[in-house]
Amino acid sequence: MILTMISKWLRHHRQQLLFALRGTAAALSGYLMALALHLECPYWAAMTALIVIQPTRGLLFEKSLYRLVGTATGALAGLLLLSTTQSPWLLTIALSMWIGCCVGIGNLLFSMRSYACMMAGMTCTIVAMSGFLNPPHLYGIAFGRIADVLVGIIAATLVTALSTPRQSRDEVANQLERITAQTVHWLAYVLGNGRDHDAMDLEQDLLIEIADIDGQLDRIGAGSLRFKKHKRRYQHLIAMQLTLMTFGRNVTTSFHHDINAEQGDSHWRSRLGQHVQQVADKISQGQTIHCLEEMKTTVEEIKEKVPRVATRLDDVVKALHDVLSHSGYIHAMRPADLCSARRRVCRNGYESLRAALRATLAIGVVGLVWTLFDWRQGPMMLMAMSIMLSIFSTKEHPVSFVGQIFIGASIGSALAVAYRLFILPDIHQAVIAGLALTPMIFLGTYAMSCRRTAIGATDATLFFIFICQPGTPVTVVPAEIILAAAAMVSGVGSAWLSYRFLLPINPLLRLRALLQATNHDLDVLPKTLEPHRCQRLQARIHHRVIRMVVLANQYDRNHRVLVEAGLAALAASTCLHGQLHANDHISNQEAANFASSPTPRDEALALFHTTTSQWMKWHQLNPS
Repeated sequence: MILTMISKWLRHHRQQLLFALRGTAAALSGYLMALALHLECPYWAAMTALIVIQPTRGLLFEKSLYRLVGTATGALAGLLLLSTTQSPWLLTIALSMWIGCCVGIGNLLFSMRSYACMMAGMTCTIVAMSGFLNPPHLYGIAFGRIADVLVGIIAATLVTALSTPRQSRDEVANQLERITAQTVHWLAYVLGNGRDHDAMDLEQDLLIEIADIDGQLDRIGAGSLRFKKHKRRYQHLIAMQLTLMTFGRNVTTSFHHDINAEQGDSHWRSRLGQHVQQVADKISQGQTIHCLEEMKTTVEEIKEKVPRVATRLDDVVKALHDVLSHSGYIHAMRPADLCSARRRVCRNGYESLRAALRATLAIGVVGLVWTLFDWRQGPMMLMAMSIMLSIFSTKEHPVSFVGQIFIGASIGSALAVAYRLFILPDIHQAVIAGLALTPMIFLGTYAMSCRRTAIGATDATLFFIFICQPGTPVTVVPAEIILAAAAMVSGVGSAWLSYRFLLPINPLLRLRALLQATNHDLDVLPKTLEPHRCQRLQARIHHRVIRMVVLANQYDRNHRVLVEAGLAALAASTCLHGQLHANDHISNQEAANFASSPTPRDEALALFHTTTSQWMKWHQLNPS
């Protein structure tokens, strides 16, 4: 009976157990390799091996590369800083400014480039503080940090790369094909029946799905140069889908600009919707590549009545065909479309400034306490704070994230203190000391593989290894071990307080910042005379809306209001300042008439302001 239960449990948790075995093997391999090379602080290699383990091979390679770049930059900066001065006052000022700059720049960037900037900031603090506590080993610590990271990456790659699956990229193309069919189906419904509640619900669902896929592109394409080349095709198709939705949305309120009264009867609209539905059926049946000629007939018929919608439908079909066949259509795209595909995006500058100031002030305050009271454990607290205030500053909800880390760090630190006091003193060989940590590392990596405990378990394991410090001959009294562990946990807690009270940040504030930035872009767009700048502004609005939808869908119970606001912002940006002339093959007079028409533009802007005001009012009453 017991054996049956154990066998059943093992089968059910097979994947988690295999992950734990690979992670433990990678950590121990990195540690033993660092010992064999006589590197300073060999436990850093074990920690790196655990950190760079990723669910896909591409992420493993890309994160490893950027971690190495950021570590090398930060280690050299810390070495230069400590070689210049040993004054705690100057160190505090220089470190706070360095971390503030790295955090500010990192919050302006995305993906692994942001990660490299954050690594440069925290590594500088770790090297500078470790070197300050052990001046004779400064150069060994700085270059040992770089070497340990490299060794940890090699160990993780050798142990886990072959067993780590590649990201399925065909799945993205299939998802985009499915959503394109749904978008064209929505267009057929709108043309035939108008924009009723069912159409509005479908619009919102489509935008949420499109935003979700767009957010996955960086992760899916990690570590693949081939995918990065095709990424523009996916982004172009997403941009065309969004634009088609805005034109289809606008056409229900501006039919009188496209057709006369006798053409606009219900019979004509129903027949038009049927033709567009045929296109949707072809796409959903996977016949996009083989039915372009047949689709041209439908597009030409639509073009006689609603040319702007027809042109966009044609663009969507061609973009989908390019994604599925890699036909090279992207090289023939118009300059406006190329701008949409490249999507020069950036984070909000105001948020980046707040993040930089938060990190600078928090590090400065703790550094000031350290220097004023000559607090021996101050450097340990600064190390932990620098990690929390840099790496996690780009998280959408850092308070929740760092809160989970605080729990994990407390558990890992307590276990490490127990190990240092009762187990490691009797072990005098570095190899045996590392192997003695194996049970706790295995349990930690097992918990890392579980979704509900992954965040806390990761830092519990890392704190455990760092405080145990296997392979180092340093001996300290028990009180010092306890105080050092308490200082590091206090660093995590201080970072949590900084995110919560010192220039606070949370999903609600990020959503408000996105709404304000989108509103500013919509105000600037009509005043922009340069077509290229106008296209960049529109691409930026697309990006802000996508990010807003993803964030609202994850954290906001009232997210449907923001999705509707995003759709209104897209519609308004399409209409403003003659955008149609830049995007479509229509006459100057028709573009000017449509751009100056009060119906689609003003209604979209009014809807955007109404829905955003409604959302702001709702959250004033429900601040949670």
